[in-house]
Amino acid sequence: MSNVETFNPSSLGPAIMPYSNAAVANGFIFVAGQVSLDPEANVVAPNDPYEQTKHILGRIKVILGEKGATLSDIASTSVYITDLAHLPEYNRAWAEIFGDHRPARATVVCGLLIEGLVVEVTAIAALP
Repeated sequence: MSNVETFNPSSLGPAIMPYSNAAVANGFIFVAGQVSLDPEANVVAPNDPYEQTKHILGRIKVILGEKGATLSDIASTSVYITDLAHLPEYNRAWAEIFGDHRPARATVVCGLLIEGLVVEVTAIAALP
């Protein structure tokens, strides 16, 4: 028997590849890379880092909520953006959503798998 529980909130739609949206292990929730997709896997706010960041953090909020956690329980994140020019708008949305909570964060410039996506976020949160 595994010590890892995986889950996929149905409101987010099915994962588009063979992975789970999140896994719980050892008192933590590990959130898979979230991108700005609607439940039918259509890109939300193509090429808009501000709106995509807000949408992604909304998805993460739903995932964490499945286990009674909130964005304030996030300890660490990894963020992938497609262009350094997106950093100001991504940071603006991030600060608006997180307020005074500042989880540890790494930000990397890279390509993403679906055209129109410009931000992807993974997170690790403590179970409440």
